[in-house]
Amino acid sequence: MAYVDVLIIAALREEFEAARAAAGSAWTPHEADGGDPYIRGDHRCADGRVLSVALARPVRMGGRSAGPLATSLTRELRPGCLAMPGVCAGNPSVVALGDVVVAEVAYEHDEGKQTPAGFTPDHRQYRLDADWFRAAQEFDPAGLPSHGVATEQESRLWFLERLMAGQNPREHPARGRYFPPGAWPARLSAMESEGLVGWAQDSLALTEQGRSVITRALYDDVDGPGTLPYAVVAGPVASGSAVIGDGATWSRLKASGVRTVAGLDMEAATIATVAEAQKVPQWLVVKGVVDHADADKDDRYRRFAARASAEVLFALLDRLAARAEPRHAPPAGGHVVHARDVRGLMIGDGNVQHNTFT
Repeated sequence: MAYVDVLIIAALREEFEAARAAAGSAWTPHEADGGDPYIRGDHRCADGRVLSVALARPVRMGGRSAGPLATSLTRELRPGCLAMPGVCAGNPSVVALGDVVVAEVAYEHDEGKQTPAGFTPDHRQYRLDADWFRAAQEFDPAGLPSHGVATEQESRLWFLERLMAGQNPREHPARGRYFPPGAWPARLSAMESEGLVGWAQDSLALTEQGRSVITRALYDDVDGPGTLPYAVVAGPVASGSAVIGDGATWSRLKASGVRTVAGLDMEAATIATVAEAQKVPQWLVVKGVVDHADADKDDRYRRFAARASAEVLFALLDRLAARAEPRHAPPAGGHVVHARDVRGLMIGDGNVQHNTFT
């Protein structure tokens, strides 16, 4: 059994297919000793290096399904990095739909004690490597196939959609990506002249004509966006066992001690936990924002979010992985030698860690 540089677990089939496509490589099917299927391929980095990658998915989403699969494949393939792309809910005060969240911290938000007086959190947080955190903070997705600059028409529809959703476009985290410096007054004036918006008390509001225009545009948009001017945001990701759509989760998470939660999913904490338990040198969770965990949940951004997260994941791995030499099958026998306190290296029990991640 040859080891791999990166093991990627995708929670859903759509996320699996997005990761398969984003790698830009040919894949071959394999079956682990325990019977778990996975595919294997080589991802060629921009500088010519090649990363060996294994990609697998459980049959259901959630930590209880992802955990056993990640554990068994990690034991067998000994990756240098355990990673997960996919989709998540995003904090509307931090990210926009289609943005990509890199987990700086991963934890189970429903871990704690429930009493008649309420819930007392007892979080066990897993932190991303500091160098990887910095790389995520500095990452610019411009140039990726899923990233595109918003046209003037797209900025108009974005503005109208924000008003229809009851949001304040002026304070929205994505405003600057749809209205470059100096464009705000002229574009708003044009929409007002066309009868799409009108002044109401102290802000602009949708007119009946504007509501009709954006309602029809959303009705026609069955495929979701192809490109977006999205941002990559590194921040805490809270995991739980249920899909949330009550709109009140963000205030609860803030009150429970993590003020800056950017994303909400079901598996990030599991990936980080498995990586620590199995002594994987690095872990990386990258999720695209598909909704805001509120009553307005729909699937319009799901395909895009899965694709963008996979593209960002491979782009980050491209920058962070330093390849030494290919991995080889474990030796049939011989002496067991452990090199302690050497990052990314262990010889013995069949684990030959040739690649380091810096």
